[in-house]
Amino acid sequence: MALAIHDFGKSYGGVPVFRHVELLLEEGGVYCLRAPSGAGKTTLLRILMGLERPDEGWVEGLKGRQVSAVFQEDRLCPALNAAENIRLANPGCSREALHRELLELLWEDSLAKPISTFSGGMRRRVSLLRALLSPGELLLFDEPFNGLDDQSRQAAVDYVKKKRNGRTLLFTTHHPEEAEALRARCVIWVESLKTWRLER
Repeated sequence: MALAIHDFGKSYGGVPVFRHVELLLEEGGVYCLRAPSGAGKTTLLRILMGLERPDEGWVEGLKGRQVSAVFQEDRLCPALNAAENIRLANPGCSREALHRELLELLWEDSLAKPISTFSGGMRRRVSLLRALLSPGELLLFDEPFNGLDDQSRQAAVDYVKKKRNGRTLLFTTHHPEEAEALRARCVIWVESLKTWRLER
């Protein structure tokens, strides 16, 4: 089912963040929100996640659909290890299968350690694993590769390609090469209109 955003608008303190947003995201497509900081990328994702409400407009194709998210902050439980964090969102995943998935992006000797000992890049990879291994039909990722070095970023991009499984993906990034690597259709910011438009 396509996701259709109609006439979205959002303001804070009377100052518009964006207005009159009209987007049609086709089922199974990959889309990238590209814009400078302050253009409302995170706000738009938070509205689609149900964490905020638009001041105006509505969305079709979202009701009843499960969302898997990578937030701008990692939102992991620091006292738990990577597998324990992922099982909170996906309790049906077997230990053996989860162990194999973790080794796609993490080292064996890190798996028993609590998240509190992980670097920022390692936490980002756990956040990606958690979202991609969850059963959500719609993937909403806020700067999912932030803090990763080139080698880790390539591994994470390859993992997203492998595990997306035809699900619709909308993600934000400041790096055009990430959009290119995922063959994403870009949603670009039109500053003069304070709105988003799908790139032709």
